[in-house]
Amino acid sequence: MQLKKNFKVILRWCFLLAGITFFLLYLNNAFYRAWIAGGPPTPNPEGWLFSAGNLLSWSLAFLCAGIGIFLLIGRYPPISRIAALFLVLAGILVIFPSCRTFIATDRCLDDGGKWVPKELRCVFDK
Repeated sequence: MQLKKNFKVILRWCFLLAGITFFLLYLNNAFYRAWIAGGPPTPNPEGWLFSAGNLLSWSLAFLCAGIGIFLLIGRYPPISRIAALFLVLAGILVIFPSCRTFIATDRCLDDGGKWVPKELRCVFDK
């Protein structure tokens, strides 16, 4: 029984630390891309800023998933509402970049432009 309890404690802390680690890595990358968008001259600041927003969403998703799994394992078998809320929020944040890209692409095409996926921006032919 004690071995099972120790494994549960180690597992929940590993998930929390993994969530925090990935949160910090993705957040660092998001800040770097935002700095590139506004800092030195670049031919595509919109693309860098768009990418930074997507990475920010992913970083928050990792943090919410880590916290949610940490709370879920701590209270299992009864699932707490807070753990479920964090996990649902993580799922929404994972889906958000795809929806954001779809909406930006659709808006670009509706305006008569061409969406360039590599550059994450809309280009209008002259």
